[in-house]
Amino acid sequence: MKAAIPFSTTTGHQYLYSSYNKQFLLSHPLINYFAGLQGAVKSPERIKNKAGKSQLVRIPGLGNYCLSEYQYYLKKFYFLKHYGFFKPGVQKNRDGVFPPNRIEQNLAQTKQIIFETTEDCNLDCVYCTYSKFYFNKERERNKINTGDAIQLLDLILSKRRINPDQELAISFYGGEPFKNFSFIEQIVNYIKAHKDRYLKIKYSLTTNGLLLRKYINFLVENDFELAISLDGDEFANSFRILKTNKKPSFELVTRNIDMVREKYPLYFDRRVIFLTVRHSRNNLKTIYEHFSSKYGKTPILSSITTTGLVGEFREEFKETFLESQLPSVDNSWYVQEMFTKHPLVAETAEIFERFGNFVFRHPKQLLNPLKKQKDPRKYLPTATCSPFDLRLYMSADGGIYPCEHISRIFELGSVKGSKIDIDSNRITETYNSYFSRIKKLCNQCYLSDNCKECIFNTGVETGVPSCEFFMNKNKFTQHLSEIFNNLEKDNSLFARIRDEAFLAK
Repeated sequence: MKAAIPFSTTTGHQYLYSSYNKQFLLSHPLINYFAGLQGAVKSPERIKNKAGKSQLVRIPGLGNYCLSEYQYYLKKFYFLKHYGFFKPGVQKNRDGVFPPNRIEQNLAQTKQIIFETTEDCNLDCVYCTYSKFYFNKERERNKINTGDAIQLLDLILSKRRINPDQELAISFYGGEPFKNFSFIEQIVNYIKAHKDRYLKIKYSLTTNGLLLRKYINFLVENDFELAISLDGDEFANSFRILKTNKKPSFELVTRNIDMVREKYPLYFDRRVIFLTVRHSRNNLKTIYEHFSSKYGKTPILSSITTTGLVGEFREEFKETFLESQLPSVDNSWYVQEMFTKHPLVAETAEIFERFGNFVFRHPKQLLNPLKKQKDPRKYLPTATCSPFDLRLYMSADGGIYPCEHISRIFELGSVKGSKIDIDSNRITETYNSYFSRIKKLCNQCYLSDNCKECIFNTGVETGVPSCEFFMNKNKFTQHLSEIFNNLEKDNSLFARIRDEAFLAK
């Protein structure tokens, strides 16, 4: 990272951020001005010498300062400079490569296996990644092969070490997973019959809710975590339409949700969560009010994906989903109500943890918190998960992927006809090839050491990757300004983030 970054808020307060010291400082306009002069032809001393008899120092754009005030802040500037405040921060080396043996290690310890039970779905959501807006293969209504899925499951279980504390999550995804309920039932029964007593298995399922009434008893009996996709009230949910007649699905889904809550209230409170996509027909106010008042819950929020859009439909996509049709609202109250699930809180906590120097998540960090020497280790570009470390996704047509959120063009292997094809060397070469294409962009980014982007969302396959989270100096400066603007508007926000948000992460 470059040297200290001056920034200001709409109230006129000025700050400095030192990437070398990892420190934010309430500053004076003169100090920020001196910082900007470093390396310039004009020096603070030369400007001071022009004060003359008037004892006034004229600074273009800032005004006039009496010589004593100018000298005071110049002295303070030199003090900060002496202690490294304006030195460039040490940036991590992004020349790391992915080792081949890691794939086998990850397979042996993966935390979750996700099965796409079927490509078939009883909804025709307008923003679905199978819609006209996205490059993707046609949905063919494939159903996952049970024998192939069990073959993969046996492989993973055979690699695991016996450990009474280890847990494996088995998740069912779609399409609409209930459209192939027999598969879900067979997998659960198979695990019950073959599960080692030293392995804990937990189940989860993501559904649109239309078939809940038919299968809820099975979910409750097997203690499934149930994730229901719902975007809010009736208007907010109007992009989610029935495949048969193109009518809204809201009423049918809500009726089923209410049935679950009434029939199994303890299960509903403990195991039911909601997944909400933010788009042009909802906002934080409508989302919070709907789920809080009706269900006493706060949903998990996600954004509509903009990766893989077809060029000719980009403008229509933007007008349909990204430009809000709701009046803007002051969200300050909803920040406090939603708090740890509010994007602003998460971003602010992230800034102070990653760029400040007072949040420690490991005892070793306390031993040398201001370590500034260059780290000899080499790191991978981006925040891409190590393949299969967290999860493994098997699609309905037998493809193997690192997770359920990436395009089908990134298939890493397959399970077809009881033959498992997971080539560790080929997967390693693919990842390292992608990392080599994007590391130049990462080296220019002010967020590279604290990246949150997956390489599969960057268009890396095109050879010209881009990143929606990329920040040059101007964008990073603006980002800091926005964070501090919000803190100045709400004095209690920082205290709550300090006391609550870091613990919640």
